[in-house]
Amino acid sequence: MMNRKFTAREAWLLLLLSVMLLALFYYLALYRPVNLEVERCAALQVPVEEDLELQMMKATRKKKMVDELENAPEKQQGELLPYNNIKNEITDLYEALSPAATYNLSFSEAVASGNIVRRDISISFQTENYQKVRSILEQMHSSPYRCILKDLSISVNKSRGEAGGMSAAELINVNVNITFYETLVGAENTNGLVFEKQESKPENEGQE
Repeated sequence: MMNRKFTAREAWLLLLLSVMLLALFYYLALYRPVNLEVERCAALQVPVEEDLELQMMKATRKKKMVDELENAPEKQQGELLPYNNIKNEITDLYEALSPAATYNLSFSEAVASGNIVRRDISISFQTENYQKVRSILEQMHSSPYRCILKDLSISVNKSRGEAGGMSAAELINVNVNITFYETLVGAENTNGLVFEKQESKPENEGQE
């Protein structure tokens, strides 16, 4: 078999072909897959950034709402009606909670201290947005019956889709306690009341 030397033109053509094959391999094996992955990540980054910004806005709104309630002066408002005003208070709460997706009320026994009766009610509810949360709390706070809101906590149910991203559907969970005040003055009866024990002074107090 005879060994044939490549001419200068053939050698250049082979070199050019080798360079083209290497370039094609680089494009198919490295550049194109990496570029596609970069584009995919860039496309995902925008929704993630938007979701983070939305969550930050919600957290700021939540903190402002909680601070407003906690720092609100506990001024006397609403009418102080005779015991037992529970039916009217419940009706007022049900009306305030009507925009909620779900809600639950837990009642404590009414306690009398002197002529003042206090009734604690623990409330939990869920809504789709913070506007409804504010509306419900404001309606409770402006009840025609004397009351105070306290111990407010707000959290968000976050569900994830199949791809691990945030789901558009979410519910805001709210827990709050409300205390209604009534008076024994003019009360027809004291059925169901728990009376706080008054501390009595020792008989020998003040005696030598």
